[in-house]
Amino acid sequence: MNILSSREQNNLSQILLVGLISITLMFGSGCGGLDTKRLKKMGAIAAIGLAAKLIYDMVVNYQSKLINDEDKVIEKYKLAHGKLPEEPVVVAYESSIQAGNIVTAGNDITILSRLEVVRGASTPTLTIEEKITIYDNENKNKELKSFIKVVNSKTNASGTFENEFIFQLPMGMPQGIYPIRTVILVNGKAYIPVDNQMQLVQIKQNNTLEMIVSL
Repeated sequence: MNILSSREQNNLSQILLVGLISITLMFGSGCGGLDTKRLKKMGAIAAIGLAAKLIYDMVVNYQSKLINDEDKVIEKYKLAHGKLPEEPVVVAYESSIQAGNIVTAGNDITILSRLEVVRGASTPTLTIEEKITIYDNENKNKELKSFIKVVNSKTNASGTFENEFIFQLPMGMPQGIYPIRTVILVNGKAYIPVDNQMQLVQIKQNNTLEMIVSL
């Protein structure tokens, strides 16, 4: 006999609640008068609500590692440009989902990023932040979860950093393709973001993947 953890019990309760609401909406509107298009729309609304509820309490862990200190990035920048810029510059930024973009609920998902920032001549200290935003699989403009973390909290200086966002999608999340956007902020100013997509699939009892492709 399998005993569910408190988190799994909570997720199961939420799934059943959304399902009950969906059924109530269907019968409340009169099933006989509902066409297929309207039923699909109602199902999509219920799925969006479920995803938003399940992901709301999701924990996002973050860690950052200094690769090159400020002196090294300043030296490199001056060799290429002759002098420091007046304002901070994001020299390089890349972000990707480790081990591919196909993911499963309940397992660690790691977003690895690497960035290089050089301070400006008029900004001896600065705050570098990285923000991650996960969007809905149906409504690509709807934010499900966002999280922001200071990259250089120990030094308040520029440099080259390697960072990781680590999280687990909760059990019960609807299958589909979820856009992920990461962006660097320097002293509150956002720079060009990086967009990725993770495709959530389910694992059947025989350990095969069941996949729904959303275009």
